[in-house]
Amino acid sequence: MNVLKFLFAAPASDWIRFAGFLCGIVFFIFLAERTRTRLGWSPEVNRKLVHVMTGILVFFCPFFFISGKPLVWMAVLFAGVDFIGVETGKLKGMHGTLRKSFGTVFYPLTFLILVLTCWNGQKTVLILSMLILALADAAAAVTGENLKHPHEFRLWKDKKSLEGSAVMCLTSFLIVWMLLPRLCRLDRIVVSGAEAAWIGSVAAVAATLLEAMSAKGSDNLTSPLGAAFVLSFMLYNPTGDALRLTAGLLLGAVVAVSSLRLRFLAPSGSAAAFVLAAVLFGIGGWPWTVPILVFFISSSLLSKMGKSRKKQFEGIFEKTDTRDIGQVAANGGTAGLLALLSYFFPDPVWYTLHLGAVAAVNADTWATEIGVFSNTRPRSIIGLKPVPHGTSGGVTLLGTAGALLGSALVAVAGGLMAPPGSVFPVSGTVLGIVVLAGLSGSLCDSVLGASIQAQYRCPVCGKITEKQVHCGGRATELVSGLRFMNNDWVNWICSVTGAVVLWMGMLF
Repeated sequence: MNVLKFLFAAPASDWIRFAGFLCGIVFFIFLAERTRTRLGWSPEVNRKLVHVMTGILVFFCPFFFISGKPLVWMAVLFAGVDFIGVETGKLKGMHGTLRKSFGTVFYPLTFLILVLTCWNGQKTVLILSMLILALADAAAAVTGENLKHPHEFRLWKDKKSLEGSAVMCLTSFLIVWMLLPRLCRLDRIVVSGAEAAWIGSVAAVAATLLEAMSAKGSDNLTSPLGAAFVLSFMLYNPTGDALRLTAGLLLGAVVAVSSLRLRFLAPSGSAAAFVLAAVLFGIGGWPWTVPILVFFISSSLLSKMGKSRKKQFEGIFEKTDTRDIGQVAANGGTAGLLALLSYFFPDPVWYTLHLGAVAAVNADTWATEIGVFSNTRPRSIIGLKPVPHGTSGGVTLLGTAGALLGSALVAVAGGLMAPPGSVFPVSGTVLGIVVLAGLSGSLCDSVLGASIQAQYRCPVCGKITEKQVHCGGRATELVSGLRFMNNDWVNWICSVTGAVVLWMGMLF
């Protein structure tokens, strides 16, 4: 009974309003579906109408409800209904698209997250983030789909248009700039027009970039939550933190553009690096940013060395030395997640774990980039049998030495940049633990590569490769490992292993 009381504790008047809002949304969806069927409208048109109207209803929620509990249950209900609708193909007026998309499921899920995190004290963030989702995202879609010759680009899986992104950015900015000074009174704070313009600019850039990087409707989750983070960070933290987040965006832009011009990163990788740099510098400043920069710069330079020798491995390795969004996420995603955890749950230990994760990916990259120069034949880390150069899981003494050096470089950089109050004192013992954590991550990468990473055989040339397509576009055949376990997943597990081993080392 106590559990039920906790889950449903809200004034009776809130449940009456809940029933009214629920009936209103259901009636609108039913009306839209009937209208679409009778008039022969495209499911896309109805989906956008439902998308916009639901967002407008959300706008009024904080003015009508005292408790957020009814809204939590409303979000859970619609997330379940939408998921069933997508899987069964029903209610096309809600989720009908030209491709299978879980955007309508992400929509109420986003609302659920925002209610849980922002209802008490940050209602302004909830309202503005949902309006960006309802209006700016819809405006971007309408713009891109109705232009005859849009300037299309692809950062990940879905095509986007420059015109749609521009409309998304402008609409997001206008929403925040115009409404923030008035809505902030809900949370008893005061924001001037100039401050609203500044905050709106940063939030709009974040929302637009995350929308451009999305796939299969994930922008309904990432874009509003990214804007919500920016709004919360800049509205409810000291001015210095807001300035640092803005500086992080500028630093991210410099890194992204420079890396793109130097061909260190593909366009999708540049966008991901922009977001990662903004998060790391915005939250933690230089102490969190320098280790990842050491990894990125050193590994990128090493990847460009010995191009003629490495050319022989182009048909084996899944990815090239120009990193894409998957590689940036695999190598830097754990570091970014730990930075976010340090913001929401302040504790010096997150910085130390961050160094373990970065040391691991740097060790692994150095092992690969230096190991290819070994004159001795590599041996599989499982069984120690000789294997051809470039084989996943193959190790050499030269590559292992490179892993130690790469890990040590991050350890020294992290120790020198350790923030005040960090649990990472500059001492030989702790530096040694970081180095070993990095080496452990690299060795874990090799074990996974030799065991469960997907390996394919080309039917034309017979070579074993990480690629699913080979020799002029011919599909390869899986011969070992798990199909989903590609190099990006292995690298991500490598970074997590570095953080976990470091945590265990600090315990003992």
